[in-house]
Amino acid sequence: MVAAFTLAVAFLLFLMVSGPVLEILGGGVRSSLLKVSSVGNSELGVPTATSLLRQSGKDGMEAIFIFALPLLVLAFLVGYGQVGFRFSPKAVEMTLSKLNPIKGLERLFSMRSVVRTGLSTLKLAMIGLAIFIATYTRLGRVATIDGVDLAPVLAIANSLFIRAVIAALVSILVIALIDFSFQRWQHSKDMRMSKQEVKEENKNVEGDPHIKARIRQVQREMASRRMMEDVPDATVVVTNPTHYAVALKYERDSIHGAAPRVVAKGVDHVAQQIKKVARDSGVVCFENVPLARSLHARCEIGDVIPEELFEAVASVLAYVYRVQGEHVSA
Repeated sequence: MVAAFTLAVAFLLFLMVSGPVLEILGGGVRSSLLKVSSVGNSELGVPTATSLLRQSGKDGMEAIFIFALPLLVLAFLVGYGQVGFRFSPKAVEMTLSKLNPIKGLERLFSMRSVVRTGLSTLKLAMIGLAIFIATYTRLGRVATIDGVDLAPVLAIANSLFIRAVIAALVSILVIALIDFSFQRWQHSKDMRMSKQEVKEENKNVEGDPHIKARIRQVQREMASRRMMEDVPDATVVVTNPTHYAVALKYERDSIHGAAPRVVAKGVDHVAQQIKKVARDSGVVCFENVPLARSLHARCEIGDVIPEELFEAVASVLAYVYRVQGEHVSA
């Protein structure tokens, strides 16, 4: 991309400032010849030769400066626009392995080098084909220039030159755009992580999944222990014969008259533990399959029972207080 834009701007500069540049170079050549002629047959000494070379160099540097400065600025801007500012001292540091001829031969005949050589050859072939197609249609005029004056010959040569250069620049720009798109795609592909790298990154960021699973297990066990500690203070445990158990606590003497709330719940093994702790603590277990399933599905630990279940729970509490009253009377 940098080379393509640099060549394009160089051609535009050539079209715009070639006249002044040629005048500068021509003036330098003319002044040099005049100075040489003024010397005549005398010996060309060091001071005279130095003066001639200095003047010629000054004229040549002025002409080169007109081309070089815009091209240097453009190359910097195009490179910066693609990748930003990159300072890499490692690229120019002294590396003894680069002087190893065996390593050099390996790089020279590596698959990467073969591919690059093939691509460069293909690029040259594309540029040559573009130039041939652009100039082939003008070859008929070249056959008619025999015996004519120099001016028409130069005009035809100038036309062929410009057509050839434009064809070459267009093909180079097309190749550069294709290469630019491919390089960005290749870079994006190279930056992708493999599945293993994604797993490792997730492990580093979020932690080892095994450790996280163990932490969740410990948290569940701690929550279960806290839940079991609240079962002895429950008012009643509503159960399904084997699968469900929900412990409710109702404070009759509460000044706010709060509704019963769930202090523990569980299924299967946990339900059996809840019922065992309740029996050991003297908490009444009341079997009501629909109510136990509804409480387990609709309530979390710490929740107040929903209003739709007030009547059913009230009948259970009435039974509990009646049983407790009988025990007190006995």
